[in-house]
Amino acid sequence: MVNSPRPSGSIVYSERLWASLSWWLIGAALALSLIVAIGAWTSPTIGIIVAVIIVSLIVAAFAIAGKARIVVTEDGFGAGRSFIEWRWIDRVRGMDPETMASVMHSSHQVGCFLLTRPWIKSGLVLRLADPADPHQAWIVSTRHPDTLAAIVSEYVTAPDLAPASSERVPYDSRGDSRDEEDNRG
Repeated sequence: MVNSPRPSGSIVYSERLWASLSWWLIGAALALSLIVAIGAWTSPTIGIIVAVIIVSLIVAAFAIAGKARIVVTEDGFGAGRSFIEWRWIDRVRGMDPETMASVMHSSHQVGCFLLTRPWIKSGLVLRLADPADPHQAWIVSTRHPDTLAAIVSEYVTAPDLAPASSERVPYDSRGDSRDEEDNRG
């Protein structure tokens, strides 16, 4: 595993793990309840200062957590700041929400590299073939597990036979506007 903020090779798939609207609403409700609770016991000036701090912290937390990006390039797979070359990946499997929940609530994820977000229920598991790697697998959240698993499988099963980037049509999730800017070929 190589820690690399910019994976090499042309990008075949890209997905940001932004928080969904429902999670932003939960954050707004939390901020509002804290603002009301603190504002009721303090002066208006302190209440405004506290409100700005609370809202800033919640927005920053969601923004930082949502910066994580899943990337597939011709050279390997990237999750957040970590990147692994295709030769070290043995198998891949997309997980629906039920399977993902089962894996995450069992001992199967112990010792695995995790890049998961609670607002994304489905995921992908990559089994590693590198005996020197401290992780037996990577488990990552994705909104499109079947599509991502199909793309990754092309490289894992036959990396030398995978089509060149000029022959491949990059994945474009137009149904998810949060990902549009990141799905460039």
